[in-house]
Amino acid sequence: MFQFLEFLIIPSGLGFVLFVLGALALLLPRTRRLAQPLLLGSVGVLTLFSFGPVATLLLAPLEYEHPAMTEPERYPEARTIVLLTAYASNDPVMPLSSRMNSSSAFRVMETATLANRCLDCRIIVSGNPVAVGVMSEQLKAMGIAAERITLEVASRNTAASARNLVAMVGSEPVFLVTSAGHMRRSLAVFTHDGIRAIPVPADHQMPSQVSKAEWTVSPFNLSASDLAVHEYVGLLWYRITDRI
Repeated sequence: MFQFLEFLIIPSGLGFVLFVLGALALLLPRTRRLAQPLLLGSVGVLTLFSFGPVATLLLAPLEYEHPAMTEPERYPEARTIVLLTAYASNDPVMPLSSRMNSSSAFRVMETATLANRCLDCRIIVSGNPVAVGVMSEQLKAMGIAAERITLEVASRNTAASARNLVAMVGSEPVFLVTSAGHMRRSLAVFTHDGIRAIPVPADHQMPSQVSKAEWTVSPFNLSASDLAVHEYVGLLWYRITDRI
């Protein structure tokens, strides 16, 4: 139910629904007068949220809330890296690196970089079994020793990862690697469950300032707007359901 409601709210979903309603309105004489405003509304929504400055206004506050991790040595007490999964498909026809989407790939690269700076840190990859398997194999392919990697495969979402990791990390501080746009919600739910998480954002998609945004309309910008709205709705939903 929540996923359906979210689809109606995110820009691409709303634009699609308005287009379908407009097309259906054309079929019936009694509703034909509604077709034009519905179709124009669809075009307007999709164009607005595909505009670079709008996508940046929505996503940049999430992505740049926490700085990049440039000095992990400042946190000598942290000896665990938690890597949250995004999407991956275990398709043997693809090379290993192509089985991850871009968010998963950037998270893996950031984790490998951090692991090479923190040589005695263990890594816990948390999420669904397919993504955990692919991302952990990519870490090994990048030179991370298998004995440093622990798999947590029982989590379908961020809240479940936090719940399942409590018993694994206890009260120790952990480095938390996830997409920059997803970090606010991740930190909130980890803190709610008593985990001391140190943010390590990856996968930045928009520039930090609107003045640096591309003043163009593109599917990539629409995807960034969708991501931002998804995160804001997720934060609201987690608050309503007492997960943060």
